[in-house]
Amino acid sequence: MSHTLRFNHSLGVIVVRTNDIVDVNELRATFDELVDHSDFKEGLCLVVDFRGGETVLSADDVRHLAQYAEHTDARWGQTKWLIIASDDLTYGLSRMFITLAERQQVTTHVFRNVTEAGDWLDLGINLRGILASTPE
Repeated sequence: MSHTLRFNHSLGVIVVRTNDIVDVNELRATFDELVDHSDFKEGLCLVVDFRGGETVLSADDVRHLAQYAEHTDARWGQTKWLIIASDDLTYGLSRMFITLAERQQVTTHVFRNVTEAGDWLDLGINLRGILASTPE
C-alpha cells in the first residue's frame, strides 16, 4: 500500500497520507476501505494528504473516481473532505474532482498547504493540529 489510513476518533476525522505513487485503482480501493472499516460512521470528515507521495492520474481517472465516490456518498452523509495537494497537477485534478462531485452531500475542498487549510473542517482545531494528533 502506498498510503496510511488513521481514524482520529476524538476529532471525528479520518486521515489518509500517501507515501508513494498512488493510482486510480488504489484510490478506488481506499474509498471502499474507508466505508467498509469497522470504525467508519456517517459524518466523519476526511483529510487526504498527498504531500508524501505522487499521483499518476489522468482526467479520465478523475471522472471515474468522482462517479465511484457517488456510490458511497450516502454513507458519508453531510460532511467535508479536505485534500492537501502536493503539486500543481494534483491541485488541478483535485479541483476537477470537486467540480464533478459538486452534487454530492460531501463538500470537498483542496488546499496547496496545511497553513492555507486552517480550520476549514470547522472541528475547532486547525489542520496542523489534526495532523499532529493523528500519528502515521
